[in-house]
Amino acid sequence: MVTAVPTIVTFPESKLTLDQKIEKWTWQYCRALEENYRLYSMRHCERSLIENPQSPYYQELIRKTRLGLECMKFRMEFGRKYIKIIQQDFDTYKERNEYRDGGVHAFVNKLTGEVYKPASWKSPAKHVRYDLRIISDRDKLHDPNYTGWAGGYLYMR
Repeated sequence: MVTAVPTIVTFPESKLTLDQKIEKWTWQYCRALEENYRLYSMRHCERSLIENPQSPYYQELIRKTRLGLECMKFRMEFGRKYIKIIQQDFDTYKERNEYRDGGVHAFVNKLTGEVYKPASWKSPAKHVRYDLRIISDRDKLHDPNYTGWAGGYLYMR
């Protein structure tokens, strides 16, 4: 599956303002979440295929997952203060075959790059979980082996 790349992502970071960098880093964060879900799905399908090696259902599911078809997506929605990261699930109920918003995954402050766990659909939780301006935090959030599509890494430890 091909994801449209916004123009801002192609610019070198040295040419971008902080708010443009935050937008770029948030887009990359969304792609890491999608890859994390794809890897999770592949592991699940491969385990299921071991138990049912002749299953055409799991063989087809593996094929679609490898291509990134019908996998979970994450999109950005820009608000006044935050970029809302929204999880989208592929809905096949009654032959819909479309992506539908599932829930809010995180909030990113547009000016500071601070990442928050959601408290609700409209607002973030109180405490900052990560900061995209900090390279070590950004590296974690852009690593699909660190982030989790279900958001467990956003809980305070």
